Amino acid sequence: MREDIGLLVVGHGSNLEYNSNIINKLAEELSKKIKNVEVAFLNIQQPSISDGIKKLLNTDVHKIVVFPLFLAKGVHVLEDIPKQLGIKDGNTAEIEVDGRKVDLIYTRPLEYDDRLLDIALDRINEALS
Repeated sequence: MREDIGLLVVGHGSNLEYNSNIINKLAEELSKKIKNVEVAFLNIQQPSISDGIKKLLNTDVHKIVVFPLFLAKGVHVLEDIPKQLGIKDGNTAEIEVDGRKVDLIYTRPLEYDDRLLDIALDRINEALS
């Protein structure tokens, strides 16, 4: 990925530390392939989505890809996160923070993918052993 593109991985947020550990671990692995990666949470935990955006704006990024680390499209993915990002229709928006304009690109959540089948089977076999 180009160095002028940042990635914001957004999790739901939880009082359970395990939740943020999963989000942070994925972001850590992604940062091995993408230069500017930050984590944010929709609620409960910090940093907030706006804090994550501001942190990315402290780098040389010109575009920010926002990846909601959710399994499916629900109210948070379809409404709450886009509202905080200022995305009204579609999956893109231009935002201005402290006089700097940046394009946002909002991705789909995980959704169904055949690669999930192997993980599901692993969990099922784990439970049976």
